[in-house]
Amino acid sequence: MTTQTPEAKTENARPFEMDFDIATIKHLGLQMYSTLPPVIGELVANAWDANATVVEITIPETLIDDRSQIIIKDNGDGMSDSDLREKYLIVGRDRRESENTEWTPAPHKRPIMGRKGIGKFSAFGIAREIEIESACDDGASCFRMDYDKMLESAPQRRAEFPPRDPTGDVSQGTMITLKRITKFRTRQISLASLRRKLARRFAIIGEKWQFEVIINGDPISVEERNLKLLLAKDADGKPYLWEYDEAEEIGLGKDLTVTGWIGALERTTDAADGVERGISILARGKLVQEPFWFEANVGQQYALAYLVGELHAEFVDNKDEDTIGTSRNVLVWDTDANAKLMEWGKQKVKDIAREWSEKRQKDNVRKLEENKLYQSFKERAKDIDNQRAWVLANKLVLQAISNNPTADVNKLEPIIQTSLDFMEFDAFAKIAQDLTNSDEQDVEKLLSLFKEWEIVEAKEMMRVTEGRIKTIEKLQDLIEKNALEVPTLHNFLKEFPWVIDPRWTLVADEVYYSNLLKDEFPDDEKDRRIDFLCVREGGNLVVVEIKRPKKIASKDDLNQIERYVSFVRDREEQSTDPEGIKQVDGYLLCGGLVNTGEVRQKRKNLEKAQIYVRRYSDLLRMVENMHREFLDRYKQLKERVKA
Repeated sequence: MTTQTPEAKTENARPFEMDFDIATIKHLGLQMYSTLPPVIGELVANAWDANATVVEITIPETLIDDRSQIIIKDNGDGMSDSDLREKYLIVGRDRRESENTEWTPAPHKRPIMGRKGIGKFSAFGIAREIEIESACDDGASCFRMDYDKMLESAPQRRAEFPPRDPTGDVSQGTMITLKRITKFRTRQISLASLRRKLARRFAIIGEKWQFEVIINGDPISVEERNLKLLLAKDADGKPYLWEYDEAEEIGLGKDLTVTGWIGALERTTDAADGVERGISILARGKLVQEPFWFEANVGQQYALAYLVGELHAEFVDNKDEDTIGTSRNVLVWDTDANAKLMEWGKQKVKDIAREWSEKRQKDNVRKLEENKLYQSFKERAKDIDNQRAWVLANKLVLQAISNNPTADVNKLEPIIQTSLDFMEFDAFAKIAQDLTNSDEQDVEKLLSLFKEWEIVEAKEMMRVTEGRIKTIEKLQDLIEKNALEVPTLHNFLKEFPWVIDPRWTLVADEVYYSNLLKDEFPDDEKDRRIDFLCVREGGNLVVVEIKRPKKIASKDDLNQIERYVSFVRDREEQSTDPEGIKQVDGYLLCGGLVNTGEVRQKRKNLEKAQIYVRRYSDLLRMVENMHREFLDRYKQLKERVKA
């Protein structure tokens, strides 16, 4: 193999050139990739496509400063000087199409992961410079893409990257070095978290596929991505696991099949295990859909917080149709095949949630029977005169544990102990009977009710429910009257943001963002301004633009909310605040949309960018459905108070 010596001079060599649109680079880098795992994931996928067997990742273990570098080095096929110019630097080059193959060259013959030719720009989401050094039998080449210089070249829509002398650190393969890193200036990179998330993004790590990923000298093991090892066990010691080992057909033929598994963990949060809840979808060994629950609306909603899984659906990334979003970590769901996958997944999640609930209930009863305090409680029944009180207390305990699959048997011990202490009192039987007749099954609440000898929580729930009913009625009245967006709807939604989404809370620095937008759009300040901002659970910022309830929005209105969201996203991407906004979404509230093909297409495109249109009629119906449990509970309590 011929390599260039460290003394090789490049001053007179032809620069590397790339035709580009700066808006595309911003979208594919700064806006779409803002966290480390997906950035590293794209570069690891490139190494896989280059037939690499080893990928060595070097991550700083201290706070990032101006000298810090992140390095991703592989031993793959490498690229020649002409490969870099004629393939690598072609924006949007589809390797599968241009080379008319779905597989990498022999001897590995791997399914190609890359498709859109944009993964190279992902690193601009966390760094300002990307240095590429690649070596193969034809020699070694090196150049550096500088984002700031690309901005300067934006008007010409062409960037030139002077060739650099290779470092000599690459004898075969490619080394990507990220410099001028913009993230992690105030907190260290969590290597444990990065390892877990990379492990979950790829099913091809391990000896079976001859593909090793090493982070700071420590290879990611097959066990690290085997979440089955963390699943909860039932009373017989078997994991809560639903497997699809044989391809399960979801469509009309064998072309639409799914394999994999879904399981339930012991706890609802990742505080102890660091595992993001939800079900991932993979194709060609790479994650194509971040963990989610197929938008399932299940009766046992609490069950979703326990579920994890990994499903493989190769048809989402076949040669005929690309149904993966631009970010390559979320599917486009409006295709026929993916719609079938969504319906299949919804039904599976519903079935599993129900089965999990039933299984947990049975397991909890078995664990209760093995509890020593409960065994003492049952022994006491032989000696007590007030058998009715014991029967009622026992019914309450069994009812609580069997009807509440998330309950902890040990947390029932205070109720059991209280029953042991007070069963002989006459008032005890009355309280126990009232509680067993109540539909309240939460163990903590039952304990509180038991101790206070009255249904305090039920009264409080009635008060909260009455307040929510009044709020829903007020929203209905505002819609019917076609209320003005300012100040009427503005003030109402500011006070009750949960009517748009129960997870939202009011953001404190609304004025700050409003002023930024006013400065950005000074010519249209009256009509083009943001009304308020909410923060969704997890720190995601939501831009909400309000129109009157009977306003029929046009394409200009859709362009308006798109500009607001893009502006705020751009501002947030420049922020170095470690606790800053993770994602910016948009909502346009209106009476409806102009019914033209152009507007309908625009709406679909915005939804892919997490910008949504919500009609007031749909909003009201959604709020009523979400609070149906409150309304039904209110009626029950009201009848109970009368009695």
